[in-house]
Amino acid sequence: MAGKIQLKFHPSKKLHEELENHHKMLEGIRKDAENVLKTYKTQKTPPRYDFNPQDVLRVHTGVEGFDELIEGGIPQKSIILLTGTTGTGKSIFSMEFLIEGAMNNEHGVYVSLQESMEETINQMRFFGWPIDKLIEEGKIVIIQPELYNFDALLTSIEDAIDKVHAKRLVIDSISIIGMYFEEPFKIRKSLLELNQMLKKLGCTTLAISEVGEGKVELSPYGVEEYVSDGVVILYFIKKGNMFLRAITIRKLRSTNHSTKIHPIEIRRPGGVIIYPSEEIFVTI
Repeated sequence: MAGKIQLKFHPSKKLHEELENHHKMLEGIRKDAENVLKTYKTQKTPPRYDFNPQDVLRVHTGVEGFDELIEGGIPQKSIILLTGTTGTGKSIFSMEFLIEGAMNNEHGVYVSLQESMEETINQMRFFGWPIDKLIEEGKIVIIQPELYNFDALLTSIEDAIDKVHAKRLVIDSISIIGMYFEEPFKIRKSLLELNQMLKKLGCTTLAISEVGEGKVELSPYGVEEYVSDGVVILYFIKKGNMFLRAITIRKLRSTNHSTKIHPIEIRRPGGVIIYPSEEIFVTI
């Protein structure tokens, strides 16, 4: 019987070298991974850029109780949409804002697109504010541009702001701007142009917007609330056999604001008074 044949495998020199090289490559990858992990563990934590509310420059509104709801005031150079139905106190709120600035050497412009200048001035006199003195000193300017040309309106606003170096502006109301145009697209485009101009001028602005009774919309044209830095809503709520006035802040950039509905009153003298520690529990 023939003996068994034993075969022995002897790898060639070339294959041996390839295996050695492959082993070295794996070892190199392992060491690189260890170095990366070691570097990651010893690396300092990247710096955090925390937001500090105290860095935001704020404008005091002068409306009693309101600034407590918005960390001390409206962020400087903001455009705030002040919206609500008729009789909620929007114009009075805005007048107080302008008076507060003028009394503290922040000149202001009131753009009246609805009432006459005399009616606006009489309203301010009614609440005991020294409007005649402030106008005489050039701290407040009230203008009533003619409603015939939108570009002329922008020019009137810009000229009035430049005239007194105004830091505060009230537009009463931007809802009237729709009268300049027939097409909704042009209305929205004009509001964007107005927004851009106000940003360039650097005023802190209250833009009043009228909405109808029972409407859920925040503005007549559906764009104002999106281009504004803040939205403040004033309510006239029926409760039992009477109506209550109330306020809430829908949005305000760079601000940790209240989201509750707070009661307000309108008094003479004094104007709008807000009760920040009280709430109204109703479905609106």
